[in-house]
Amino acid sequence: MNSKYLNLSNSWASSGHARAYFDIEKPFLTAGLKQSIGPTTLQIGSMLDESIIEELDLPKKYKMQLGVTPSAHSYAGADLAADPAFLPFLSDSFNTLVLPHVLESHSLPHQVLREAHRVLMGEGYVVITGFNPSSLIGLQRWLRPESVFPGRYYTPKRVIDWLHVLGFEVVASSMFHYAPASSKSRARRWLNFLESIGDRWLPMFGGGYMIVGRKKEFSGTLVERSEFIKRRPKLANTATAYVGNEQTQGHHKKTQNSKLKN
Repeated sequence: MNSKYLNLSNSWASSGHARAYFDIEKPFLTAGLKQSIGPTTLQIGSMLDESIIEELDLPKKYKMQLGVTPSAHSYAGADLAADPAFLPFLSDSFNTLVLPHVLESHSLPHQVLREAHRVLMGEGYVVITGFNPSSLIGLQRWLRPESVFPGRYYTPKRVIDWLHVLGFEVVASSMFHYAPASSKSRARRWLNFLESIGDRWLPMFGGGYMIVGRKKEFSGTLVERSEFIKRRPKLANTATAYVGNEQTQGHHKKTQNSKLKN
C-alpha cells in the first residue's frame, strides 16, 4: 500500500472539501447500494458518508481499515486492519463489498479488484466509487492539490475494463460532481448550475463516479463430447460403362465383332 497517499487521504476526509463532495456523492452511492446490498457486507476504508451504511439494515456488516496495523487515523467501528490487496478472508465470504475511493490510494488497484472477486460469493456485488482524472477535480490535483483527494485517479472506462477482465458484469454506473471541489457555501449556487449543465452536456466529465459490478457465476455442468462418425464412401465392385445405347458392367466388355478376323 502507498502509506503517503493513505495518510493524506485520511486528512482530506475530515476537511470541508470532503464533506461537500460526500454530500453530492451520497444519493448516487445510496442508489447503488440499495440495489446490490446483501446480508453479509464488507466495507473497506472510510471515504464515504458513514450514514449511508448505518441506515441500511444489515444482519452482518464488517468494516475494514486500510493498512496492515491500526493507526492514529483509525475510524470508529473498524473490525480489523488489513491490506485490501491481500484480504484475510476465505473465498466466497461476502455478498457485497464496498470500495469507497480505495483504488486511488493503492499501488496495486488491479490486485485489489482481484481480491474483491475472490472473497465475493457467486452473484455477489462490488460497489466502487472513484475520482475521474478527466474532470475539473482531476485538473485541481495540479492547481489546488489541497482541495482534492490525493492519489492516482483512474477513468471509469479503465475500471470497467478491469472488472470485465476479472469476470464481473457491470450492472449500474453513474457520474456526478461536474464542478470543481469547493468548501465555500457562497459558491454553491454557481456549482449547482455547473452540475445541471454537466449532467446533460458533459456526462463523461464528472469528477466522481460510482460503479456496481456483479460477480458472474459460471455453471459447472459438463457437456458431453459429441461423437462424430467418419463414414467412408463405399466403392462399387464394378464400374458401369456405356457403349452406344447399351449399358455394360465390368472392367472389360466383349462386344460382338470386336475382333477382326484374319
